[in-house]
Amino acid sequence: MTIIFDLDDTLLDAKKFRDGIALNLGLTPQENELQIDLLFRKRALNYNPNDHIKFLKEAGRIKTATEEKRIRSNLQKFLKKIDNYLFSGVKETLAYLKERGYQLILLTKGNPTFQRAKINNSSIKKYFKKIICEPNDKSKNSFVLNLSRLNEDVLIVNDRDDEALKIQKVVGKKAKIFLINGPFLKNTGYQGKTYKSVVELKAVIK
Repeated sequence: MTIIFDLDDTLLDAKKFRDGIALNLGLTPQENELQIDLLFRKRALNYNPNDHIKFLKEAGRIKTATEEKRIRSNLQKFLKKIDNYLFSGVKETLAYLKERGYQLILLTKGNPTFQRAKINNSSIKKYFKKIICEPNDKSKNSFVLNLSRLNEDVLIVNDRDDEALKIQKVVGKKAKIFLINGPFLKNTGYQGKTYKSVVELKAVIK
């Protein structure tokens, strides 16, 4: 069986991680969320710290080249500690599933450069047979489209019901959903059970 994992809000505590970014940018968590919402989410753009820094420079929040250099250096150091922002039990669960022969795939949506930097600095990278950073619709990714042509069971592990359902529709009836009950559930028609964390996979998959 192939298990497709989402990253943010499924394996990684994305809110806690964003708060860490805010600290390094000299923002409060509330300021950071407001700016991300206005600059990225409402414009349907993937978050990128480089673009955020550019905005802060234009707004006069970063005043000198020295200050910008310091912020960029601190963000690089911050990324190296990304394991601190993984949800509890994630590494153990991934190791458990890999040891039992499941094919683990990481399919994350976002700015490819930033998502890749997050993954490359994390110790969970080693558990995945394939890592895909998709900037647009996951259900239209070539890997997902190819799964629809294979006779293989698929489990979609995600915190977004709308996204999981779109992938399931493409892959077909052989795809099941393991939905994390997080802040981005949209009640778009998913009728199955929801779970608190990926740790519960151990009980679902013997």
